[in-house]
Amino acid sequence: MSKRRKKKKKGLWHLIRKHKAASVVIGLFLVCILVVGGVIGTIAWNLYHDSIGIVDADDVDPTADEVQIAREDQKNSDVVNVLLVGSDSRDPNAELGRSDSMILVSYNKAENKATALSFLRDTLVEIDGYGQSKLGHTFAYGGVGLTINTLNKQFDLDIQDYIIVNFENLVGIIDELGGIQVKLTEEEAEYYRQTGMPDIQAGTVTLTGSQALAHARNRSLDNDFGRTGRQRDVLYGIYNKVMENRDPAAILSLINYCMTQVSTNMGVTELYSIATDVLNAEHLTTQTAAIPQDGTYEFGTYDSMSVLNIDLDANKEYIQELLY
Repeated sequence: MSKRRKKKKKGLWHLIRKHKAASVVIGLFLVCILVVGGVIGTIAWNLYHDSIGIVDADDVDPTADEVQIAREDQKNSDVVNVLLVGSDSRDPNAELGRSDSMILVSYNKAENKATALSFLRDTLVEIDGYGQSKLGHTFAYGGVGLTINTLNKQFDLDIQDYIIVNFENLVGIIDELGGIQVKLTEEEAEYYRQTGMPDIQAGTVTLTGSQALAHARNRSLDNDFGRTGRQRDVLYGIYNKVMENRDPAAILSLINYCMTQVSTNMGVTELYSIATDVLNAEHLTTQTAAIPQDGTYEFGTYDSMSVLNIDLDANKEYIQELLY
C-alpha cells in the first residue's frame, strides 16, 4: 500500500466528537479502530496479527486451508480499502466458519468520501480451485485470503487489508457495554416475541448481547439484504454506545477485552494513520451500498443452493463509481 500523507494529529476523542453524527460507515470503521487498534490519545496496545501473508499471484494455492492474499497494485493512491469480515462459526467442529458478513470500508482522500459496501454472501461467483459457488463459502474453503482474492478477481478490486470479528464474540462485547440500542420494526418485534424474547417491543430498544446476535443473524423475515442491514445496525449500535461512554478507564477496559476477539493483518500505526486521515476530513461524504445493486440480479438456484445470479459487469461499474 502506498505511503499515506501525514497530517497534523489531533486528539482522537476530539475528532470522534466532531463526526458523531456521521453515518454507519464511520461507525463501523471507528469501532474497528477502537477495538483492533486499541488507540485512545497516545495509548497503543499490541495487536494480534494473523499469519495470512501477501504473495505474488503465481504463489497462491487456492485450495490451501488458509489461502494467502494475492498481491495487487493499488489502483488509486488516494483510495484505501479494508475488508471487514464477520465470521459465523456456529459449528464448533469447523475450523473455519462461514463468512456471514463482508463489508468493504473504503476511504477516498481526493474526493473526501467514505463508503461501506456490503457483499451479499449468496452471490454466485467463480472461486479459484472450486468453480462456481456462493461468495460466503470462500471463508470456509480457504479463509479470508480466498475471500479477498475472489472479491478482487470478480469485482476488479485491490483489497489487501482486513479485520475479522467472530459474531459469537459480539455477545460478550455488547454485554460489556451494557447492551446497545437498535430500532426494531413491528414485524421484527413480533417475530422476536415468538422466538424467545417475550418482552421485546417495536421502536428503539436496548438489546443484550445474545439478543443483538439473534437480530444480526435474522433473515427469516426477508432475505440476506435485510440481514446485512441489521448487521450494520448492530455494529452502529456498538459505535453509539462506545461514543456515549467518555470514561477513559471504562473504554480501556473494553478495549482490553476486545483485543482477543478480533484479528487483522494491519499494524497499529497503519490503523491509526487511516483513522486520523478519515477523522480529520472536512465535510466528509459518507455512503452505504450493497452488492449486487438493485436491478442487477435475479434469485435462482445452483447445485441445490439458493443463490443470487448477478450482472457482473454492471456491478463492477457500480463499484468503480462508488469508490473512485
